[in-house]
Amino acid sequence: MKRISLIVQRLVVLAAFLAAWDVCFAASVVTPAMAGNWKGTAQVIVSWCHQKDLAVSVDIHADGSVTGKIGDATLINGRFECNRGWLGRKQNLATDYLINGRLDGAIVAAEGIGRNEVFVPLDLKDNAFVGGINTSGSFCLFSFEKTRKEKMGFSARSLKLVRSSP
Repeated sequence: MKRISLIVQRLVVLAAFLAAWDVCFAASVVTPAMAGNWKGTAQVIVSWCHQKDLAVSVDIHADGSVTGKIGDATLINGRFECNRGWLGRKQNLATDYLINGRLDGAIVAAEGIGRNEVFVPLDLKDNAFVGGINTSGSFCLFSFEKTRKEKMGFSARSLKLVRSSP
């Protein structure tokens, strides 16, 4: 009898978790207030990059697709998605939204820094998107500068995107 009760209890918890997850990912999360062209800059935080600011310009479309530029690279197959549900928000885990996609070209062309994928976690605050930028790449504490520029993940913080004038 206890075993059946435990199984039912776990099924209820699992169903609640899946329902919360589904609410977040069921439909396009782009509202009319989010769709449009957004521009801003982020501060580069990796020590091996000499450039300190990274320009960002993205177009968020009503269907959830995103196009634009991250640094010098072109965003390809970009998607604007929900990054957490009500439980994550209540526990202050992650950000509300995430732009992810592939990059074409170097993110910092002057230094030859290129990455394949980008992840832009964002929150909408006071009519602006705030967050950071992370790319694909490895994490390695001990490596040569050339190796770092070619293989390590690239990050920037303090990203603030504001809607540009139509």
